Amino acid sequence: MRLYRMRRLPVAVITATVLAGASALAAAGAAAADTSAGLSSSVSLTVLQPTPALVVTGPSLPIQVLANGYRIDARYAGTPNLPYIGHYHEILDGNLVDMTPLVDGNRDTVPMVGVSDGWHTLTLVPANNDHSMIMPAAVSIPFDYQGPYLPEPAGYTGTGSPGITITSPAGGSTVQGSFTMTVNVTNFVVCGDCFGKALVPGEGHWHIFVDQVDMAHMKVMGGGPSQTVSLKGVTPGWHTFYALLVDNHHMPIMPMTMASVRLYVAPGG
Repeated sequence: MRLYRMRRLPVAVITATVLAGASALAAAGAAAADTSAGLSSSVSLTVLQPTPALVVTGPSLPIQVLANGYRIDARYAGTPNLPYIGHYHEILDGNLVDMTPLVDGNRDTVPMVGVSDGWHTLTLVPANNDHSMIMPAAVSIPFDYQGPYLPEPAGYTGTGSPGITITSPAGGSTVQGSFTMTVNVTNFVVCGDCFGKALVPGEGHWHIFVDQVDMAHMKVMGGGPSQTVSLKGVTPGWHTFYALLVDNHHMPIMPMTMASVRLYVAPGG
């Protein structure tokens, strides 16, 4: 398979919103990496898919990358930075879509839900465990979407306030290695294919944080009723995990709507 190193973008081009924090969300250009505590500024991504000017007719855009100078492992997301482990962020037309998957992080797909026909730009950016991005290493890949329009679902239109509760695991449980968090969301439509797409009132997804509700402690994003949470990089002992409702652009629903659970993280795993 032929390898492609796409053109790098100046920081000013990246206008994506980065992952949500409790009090505010930073613009991607402001999320400068703390290279003294994390990845070197010399890291880069080699993009195998999509190829430049790819014509996409199916329901998703394929992503396949190789990391240069670091190891992709999103299981460490939300934990202290390391000089050799990180992940990458996926940005579509200037809006953050997602981060590296927990499993097989070199590959992913971006759903074409809410994407109109025509030319679009996928930007991939290496990121530290705290989600600060190595902006000089951002790469941009143009593609042409020529598939059917896949509309976003309608959001909740009732009068009830949105809510989220954690139904599993129970407070006080012991977890090791990883665990599955299950939530019950009310008066709100969760759309896992709508990350980074147009805002729809009453629609979005949820983020999981460990110990603090800020970007540096964001573990993963949930697009359905359950989500795997990795404990890589989380010290053994008692920790509080939070589930926060956010809109399609990863901004917290206001007033902030979240739930928490206190768990004991066992050593190992």
